[in-house]
Amino acid sequence: MMRTHFIKIVLTAFLISLSFIARSQTDLQNHTANINDLINGGANQFISQMAENMVTGNTTIVSPDTGQIYHLTQEQLDSFNTAYSLALEQSTQEYLTGVLLQDQILQQQVEFEDQKNAMLEEAEQMAAVTAIAAEIEVADESTKIGMEKYATDNDLRSIKQDTRDKYAASIEAMVVASRTKNMLEQYEGAIIEATTFSSQASGTVQAFYDTASVGIDQVYLDQLNVSWGEQVVGVENDFWLVNVNHEQGFFPDPEAPTYEVFP
Repeated sequence: MMRTHFIKIVLTAFLISLSFIARSQTDLQNHTANINDLINGGANQFISQMAENMVTGNTTIVSPDTGQIYHLTQEQLDSFNTAYSLALEQSTQEYLTGVLLQDQILQQQVEFEDQKNAMLEEAEQMAAVTAIAAEIEVADESTKIGMEKYATDNDLRSIKQDTRDKYAASIEAMVVASRTKNMLEQYEGAIIEATTFSSQASGTVQAFYDTASVGIDQVYLDQLNVSWGEQVVGVENDFWLVNVNHEQGFFPDPEAPTYEVFP
């Protein structure tokens, strides 16, 4: 539950960061609208007033400060240029691809959490059966009868094949989510470079942002495939070689005896 809560916090933080980007764009729109109002509506009003005064002569005495309300202030200029610069920076394909990859990373974290919970749920089902198995042979006769009835009433007379299959599938999915997330982080620069070139060369930039998905290649396990439309870009490096020593720590000792379990 704590891990789920953490993932939700991370996802919320990401959404907040997106809202910040949207807010920055809104700031630019506001600054743009203010400047356009000043140099269009405001300027036209000023021109009309001054033209009328030129015609009527000294009927209206114009203050030396009158025109200042139509100036573009330094603060307005700086605010607009800052917002505009940020919007341009955030409009590059490299930046937007980076945002998309961060979203993919978060998706893998959520997937990992979902699969972890599914694994624990199936483990609970198996543990309910093994708990009875651990006690039934050493229990006295009356207790055995009660345990057998409990196992029957609660459908705990065996570990179900379906439970075993879901448990195994969750383990595999956790490995895939973990590896995919790590590859996305390690390959980010290469992904941005390769997909930017491919999407621009094929004229599928919008399709990339609409449909891009990632997945580990089924043959080359150190390769991450990025797919969109009819395009597929495979990105790889020395991921397996770099990480194989670290990954061994997550698996049983190959020298240790193994026992095959039949459901």
